[in-house]
Amino acid sequence: MRKSTLNMFGSEWFGIAISTLALSQIYILSYGETGNVWYNYLAEAFSITGIILFLVILVVWIIRGLAIRDKVFTHWNNLTRLSFVALIPIIGFVANYQLIYFFGLSGWSADLSVLNFYGEYLFALTIGVLLGYRLYTKEINPREMNYAIVIPPLAIGTSVFLATPLMKYFGGFEAQSMYFLVLMGLGIFFFLYIFIGSLALSGHVTTKVHDTLPTTMLPVGIASLIIINIFTISGFKVIGNISLSASTVELVSILLWGFEVWNFLVVLILIFTKPSRGTLSVWAYGFPLGLFATSTMKIFDFTSYSALLWAFIGISAALNILWVYAWINTVSFIRSKLREEVREKNATVSGRIE
Repeated sequence: MRKSTLNMFGSEWFGIAISTLALSQIYILSYGETGNVWYNYLAEAFSITGIILFLVILVVWIIRGLAIRDKVFTHWNNLTRLSFVALIPIIGFVANYQLIYFFGLSGWSADLSVLNFYGEYLFALTIGVLLGYRLYTKEINPREMNYAIVIPPLAIGTSVFLATPLMKYFGGFEAQSMYFLVLMGLGIFFFLYIFIGSLALSGHVTTKVHDTLPTTMLPVGIASLIIINIFTISGFKVIGNISLSASTVELVSILLWGFEVWNFLVVLILIFTKPSRGTLSVWAYGFPLGLFATSTMKIFDFTSYSALLWAFIGISAALNILWVYAWINTVSFIRSKLREEVREKNATVSGRIE
């Protein structure tokens, strides 16, 4: 593969894999609610597809770093690309959780999953610390101040997906350790979102960079992830007297869900009035909507409020449509990059002839 072609495979490509896994999550939830086996088949197909896409993109991304070593620093010098690297541990947590959902746990797979949990958690924490360091020390380009920078804090919070089945399987000290890390992760991503999210909002409002508008869906994911975390915390009492009452969980969840609805409607209007074309940033719609759907069903299971089912159907439809739309944009992006490469090659040949 030519270096000029490799150059376009930055960390933002991981958005394809996590959005596909988010679509799988939609069908997992649909199967859980309806019992329709076809939803389970679709969920498994999208999950396997997402994992394969991740592995392919990861290999190409690593080859890019080895072949064009100066490009490694683009991820260090650009906050957006550095933040998208945090999609790797998110994919690790979610993909491992889905594999457990479909195939269960045995002795060796449980041990591998535990190693993966701690490894992904450390990776997510490291990327979050590096982002904080760069925010304090780097001269910031205003275009870098977008909601992509909330992905590293979000990554730590997604540990709850993998922690839940592993805590049930192991119990004891292992469960206590994971429970403690989930609690710690909730504190990290909640408070970092308050501060880093305010920077991102200010950046969007002041710079009006059109290409990064799809990342404005990410706050929906943050609020959803808080809901998912507090439901998990309330369901496991493995450390001392740490607990949340059912009424507190219900109240806080509905308050947060209201913010999700507001943000979702705002971004939905943006999608129709200022559509993003020919850019990979549209994949930023996927994972937050998957989290939104999950938190919606969590609240429905808790409250049995039937209107939430219709909300879930609407979110699911939006995610399916935006997933197809994102692939159309990806094809357009690849074509434009390849055309640029051909033009540059022809210009170089013409220059040599002259």
